[in-house]
Amino acid sequence: MKELRSNIRAILGAFVVLFVLLSVYIGYTLFINGPRWFSSPYNPVLSQQKQQVISGSITDRSYIVLAGTNESGKRTYHPNAVTRKAVSHVVGDQAGLAAMGLETFAAKYLLGLSGNVFERIYGSLTGAMPVGDTVVSTISAELSAYAYNQLGSSNGAVVVMNYQTGELLALVSKPGYDQTTLDRTQITEGDSFLVNRASSGQYTPGSVFKLVTAAAVLEHRPDLAAKTYTCTGSVAYEDGAVVCANGAVHGELTLSGAVAKSCNCVFAQIMQQINRADLVKTAKAMGYNQSYLFSDLMIADSVFEKAEGGVNEAWAAVGQYKTTTSPLQVTLVTAAIANDGEMMEPRLIREILNKRGYAYKTMKAKSVDRVMSASSAQQLREMMFLAVKSGTAKSAALADYTVGGKTGTAQVSENKAKGNHAWFTGFVFNEQTPYAITVIVENGGSGGSVAAPLARKILKKAIDLEL
Repeated sequence: MKELRSNIRAILGAFVVLFVLLSVYIGYTLFINGPRWFSSPYNPVLSQQKQQVISGSITDRSYIVLAGTNESGKRTYHPNAVTRKAVSHVVGDQAGLAAMGLETFAAKYLLGLSGNVFERIYGSLTGAMPVGDTVVSTISAELSAYAYNQLGSSNGAVVVMNYQTGELLALVSKPGYDQTTLDRTQITEGDSFLVNRASSGQYTPGSVFKLVTAAAVLEHRPDLAAKTYTCTGSVAYEDGAVVCANGAVHGELTLSGAVAKSCNCVFAQIMQQINRADLVKTAKAMGYNQSYLFSDLMIADSVFEKAEGGVNEAWAAVGQYKTTTSPLQVTLVTAAIANDGEMMEPRLIREILNKRGYAYKTMKAKSVDRVMSASSAQQLREMMFLAVKSGTAKSAALADYTVGGKTGTAQVSENKAKGNHAWFTGFVFNEQTPYAITVIVENGGSGGSVAAPLARKILKKAIDLEL
């Protein structure tokens, strides 16, 4: 009998422990994923609330209305068609057809579910139709429209971010869509205009990934950064060869010169000497192979898959092989380099205003993590300055400003049936204009000749707007 009681107590104790663990897990899951579940367009609470509340407005950082509601209760959007398309993925649509724009992601504010409870009670007593709060975004409508136009007839994305605060000044995906003509019945599965290429696009990064590899060298094998390597245009392996673009032969280079000239062969030689686990560790610190749960937006997971030896391992180190990333993730890495190694959380919401125009909630800058030492960040900045001064990124130079950058020309077709993606990522190193930028032009060709000049124009526009 005593043994039976002992067994019962043991089983009861185990059940109590399991119950506590399950409760903690459920609480943690609700805390982390609750806002995303709530914001889902399939949430019936949202559909019901939209029938009972006049949705609040969405504005840009200068309070220009991007989405509002007219006197008849119909949702309205910015009067200019180009601007509507340029900000479409940030704003979203009320039906939630295009992933997670602010129309759904910030629904608790727009539908008045997070404001002062006394105001809601007062509103219900007066019998007036409740009005939701205004969401002031961090983006500039003018900069976004300008960036959208700069992409011309090409698809692609532009991200501009304040690397000190994390505020996204532009998050542009082309093609965009027009909320005033968006028809649910005409949308087919896989329609690419619904995908936010800036945050959810999964692209081969090409040479912009060399910044991650260079960071791994500086963090774990700084002795390799000081060595001189010889580029003969090709590095042979048993299963293939790594070659430099367009048959270039760069001669003798250090790591700094290899970043500036975007030399594949030097990076291949470095990969033969560095501990492979150190590169994986650095890539993870930079956001690869992990999932972020940001407050204001969702970002697709970036993947760095290291090959086990051979030519594919070398290609992985230069951003080819199976590596994929989003333009926003590339921007976060670049912003961290500009910000002394500290990665800031990207923000799309600047403040929340109640119906009287009072800002009852102002978003604060928040650090994600220190992803590299300040010394490594400083050395990477110098390499990127050199790339703009005399390397592949010369077309990004701005008069009277110090610009750092890295180009990328990502091969996306083995038989070259499709053109290469053109990349540029960089920053203005200035306290008054702390802007980081990433541009990708799909199948656009060379990053140096296509993406870098666009980045220069967009950075110049941002500076002129004094954002």
